[in-house]
Amino acid sequence: MFELNNRELGEIGENAAAEMLKAKGYRILKRNYRCRLGEIDIIAARGSKISFVEVKTRRSDHYGRPCEAVDINKQAHIRRTAVCYLKEIRRKGYVPEAVSFDVVEIVAEHIECAF
Repeated sequence: MFELNNRELGEIGENAAAEMLKAKGYRILKRNYRCRLGEIDIIAARGSKISFVEVKTRRSDHYGRPCEAVDINKQAHIRRTAVCYLKEIRRKGYVPEAVSFDVVEIVAEHIECAF
């Protein structure tokens, strides 16, 4: 029997999220951006807005929606990491007009014998 580990499932979720964002007109700027303060799954732009996207992938919603895992501590961690990125691009002469912090939730649930 083939079972994905959490890292593999997360990578599938991030790929799906990136494709969904592209379909909505976003341009993917960075994936798995890292600095000394942390990591952001996807950094995307649409127009003059930059979105910092946390992707949460779960096998089911048995323990709640995936977005509920983005608690206040995780939000602060993402904000601090986003500041690193914004400082980097500002040094290169780019300042976005708007910034957003988004969550894409992916539920990869297999419902056997559904009908």
